[in-house]
Amino acid sequence: MTTNVREFEEIMRRRRELTSGPIYSIPDAEMEKVWARLDKKSPKSKKAYETAKECIPGGAQHMLVNKNPFPVTIAKALGTRMYDIDGNQYIDYLMMAGPIMLGHNYPPLVKKVNEAIETEGIGSGWTSEYEIKLAREVKRHFPSVDLYRAFQSGSEANMAAARLARVYTKKKKIVKIGGSYHGWADQFVYEMHIPYSGLFESAGIPEECFAQLICVAPNDTAALEKAFESAKDDGGIAAVFIEPLGGESGATPMHPDFPGELRALCDRYESLLVFDEVVTAFRLGLGGAQAYYGVRSDLTVFGKIITHGYPSSGGLGGRRDIMECLVSGLQPFKGHCFVAGTMGGNVISTSAGYWALKFIEQEKAVEKAAAAADRLRGGLNGIFERMGFPFFAYNFASIVHFETAAPVAVDIREKDGIMSALARKQAVDNFAAALLAEGIITKYGNRAFTCMAHTDADIDTALGAFEKVLGLVKKQGG
Repeated sequence: MTTNVREFEEIMRRRRELTSGPIYSIPDAEMEKVWARLDKKSPKSKKAYETAKECIPGGAQHMLVNKNPFPVTIAKALGTRMYDIDGNQYIDYLMMAGPIMLGHNYPPLVKKVNEAIETEGIGSGWTSEYEIKLAREVKRHFPSVDLYRAFQSGSEANMAAARLARVYTKKKKIVKIGGSYHGWADQFVYEMHIPYSGLFESAGIPEECFAQLICVAPNDTAALEKAFESAKDDGGIAAVFIEPLGGESGATPMHPDFPGELRALCDRYESLLVFDEVVTAFRLGLGGAQAYYGVRSDLTVFGKIITHGYPSSGGLGGRRDIMECLVSGLQPFKGHCFVAGTMGGNVISTSAGYWALKFIEQEKAVEKAAAAADRLRGGLNGIFERMGFPFFAYNFASIVHFETAAPVAVDIREKDGIMSALARKQAVDNFAAALLAEGIITKYGNRAFTCMAHTDADIDTALGAFEKVLGLVKKQGG
């Protein structure tokens, strides 16, 4: 677990070494064999993908799936296992991109949610007792949260946080850190995933949507202070949004001192600090990244982890004086901001959230998942060293990053930087496909999430698969 400056600096040093050196990838001839294996073992999934392309844009609705060469279609998930429609079994280290802490379809949680549905139905449009129970449970774990409101996704909660910050502070501008992800609302689709990428992923969004957005490079306190000064007479900064581990859950790591420095700057300039804890809440610890860093945010954005992956999962919490500016109905000229959502506090989501938090605490899921991640990280580093690769793995509790080609570490401002990032991304995609052929599901081929259900045997199986796939990897051009 990365907790100090020395460890942070070592990660950054090794990222620079990887991106300044050759690309290691699986040769095309070996990838042809991987794709042939996937074709042979998953014919029904391949056919389903062809059918999906006739009725779904791109043939897949989930940006997390590996479409190289086609996404497998999942029929069942239980514990650490996923089963596709061809009957193949996989050990899952995607965990729905983070929210699954207890294991897929954890029976006690499924039972409690089903009981709530049988009693209350799927929702009424009126208050459910579970809305109150969930809000109180969030408050119990997050001292910075006085009031909590449910939304339908992390994207929606970030939208609400930006609007609320502007109403409360009476300032206009929002700051985000380059390479961070805060959902797909217009104002946040700027420099996502890779710092300095600007409008690269912003097709369909008029540039004027970014007129009140300031993007600052990761870990650059001086640039952030300069932004505060520049904005003083130009609408002011309402809030700074951060992924508290750094962009993409620590793929671009945040300096351990940076959150505290942000807190001090926001206090000095009377702006709000917003922690986007869509991934980190209840995964880094029951108190999220705020307990991890010892820094309180003014607003906290919650996402899919707040319902353990059940749908309609998002939330916003924070100080009472700020949150009281929210209103579910229209009250013009009252200093409130309008937010809405029929499904935001539905029984399914709120009961799932309440019981998930109870079970995560009761079962010590955070600690068990982190122990599994420590073992995975240690095993990977041992394999990398033994096989003579310059690769490395690091983890924040149960979030494991393993850097082989390091596409998001590339400074795309450098000569051929964009081409290098794209080539490295292809190398990582191929790595993910090869692991899939070995029965291991990861996030983008460079990240893993563990849960409390991952056993030593699961980790050993994953390490064996990694070692086998690494045996295919060659230095580009070699």
